[in-house]
Amino acid sequence: MRDRFDSADEFGPARIIHIWEPSIQLKATLIIDNNALGPAIGGLRIVPAAATGECCRLARTMSLKSAAADLPHGGGAAAIFAAPRNLSLLRKQQLVRALAVALRDESRFIFVPDMGTDEISMAWIRNENARAAGLPRELGGIALNRIGASGWGLYHATDVALRYCDFKLEDARVVVHGFGAVGQSTARHLAENGAIVVGISDSRGGLYNPRGLNVGDLIELKKNGGSVAESTEGERLEPGAVIDLPCDIWIPASGVDVLGQDNVARLKARLVVEGADAPLTASAERYLHEKGVICVPDFIANAGGLIGAAMEHRGANKTAVLAAIKEKIRRNTEKVLDSVENDGELPRQAALKLASKPIVKAMKYRRWNEYSEATGSV
Repeated sequence: MRDRFDSADEFGPARIIHIWEPSIQLKATLIIDNNALGPAIGGLRIVPAAATGECCRLARTMSLKSAAADLPHGGGAAAIFAAPRNLSLLRKQQLVRALAVALRDESRFIFVPDMGTDEISMAWIRNENARAAGLPRELGGIALNRIGASGWGLYHATDVALRYCDFKLEDARVVVHGFGAVGQSTARHLAENGAIVVGISDSRGGLYNPRGLNVGDLIELKKNGGSVAESTEGERLEPGAVIDLPCDIWIPASGVDVLGQDNVARLKARLVVEGADAPLTASAERYLHEKGVICVPDFIANAGGLIGAAMEHRGANKTAVLAAIKEKIRRNTEKVLDSVENDGELPRQAALKLASKPIVKAMKYRRWNEYSEATGSV
């Protein structure tokens, strides 16, 4: 796996669509990475800018996440390029609806929420082209963010990973880099099960208290539009400074490549569980492995939200979703870390083997010339 996606391979991307609608200044990109297992499913992000290669990398993560979780979907990613903080609700709705209209005939992609979007955004998309999951309850959704689907999965990935560590969750010191919906639910689940959250950051700053932070209070602060840096519970930090905090478990739950070759040596953790998609470069993961730090890859650890959205799309209820997230993520985390322990593989290598198998098998059922052209084989 390269640090950055820079070319196509045998799996994809299957389609890259760039959208430019000058009348409303909409600039967006859709990547369908692979749909051999079924229609691609992927998050819609609103970000200031992103290279096509970065979008392709995120779409590939979704393909692997779906395959590892036994979902009948491929993977994709969509991005609207705009400054999220400067968007009014009306302007955001205009852009999201315009993208949904532009992609009305692209039946091979299903939208789910991601950075900068939520269940309301999915309701707008459903109204325009009917292909969205992660919906409000009123439209048949199960409120994935409110039940903490991603955090529930990350908690279970962490719990299994601790079997391969020399410490337990009780009294383990946790740092969460990124305190959006995923970071909040992860911190809450870990704290409820005995961990001590000592550091948290969001886009405006960080907070550190070696005696522990009150996660519930900080979640309420975020709900009211505040930043963790506004809290008086601990020492205020710059957002990136939480990389330097001593801890047992580090949860990257913000953006892409927050840990790379230039800063990974600063990390003082014994276990990294990837809460965001592609939060570490390949070189950073390799460095951690060589230093004896266990790292659970993104498409294994943070699949809870995708599992929930895919199951919601087929009419599952909250109870079934939470049970499936627990079962699938615990199983996959154990399989990957068993391979690491027994075969000496990098965690991502073991995870790629696990997730690639169903994709390869599904691609063999395609029309013969499509498969042979894609793989160079017959």
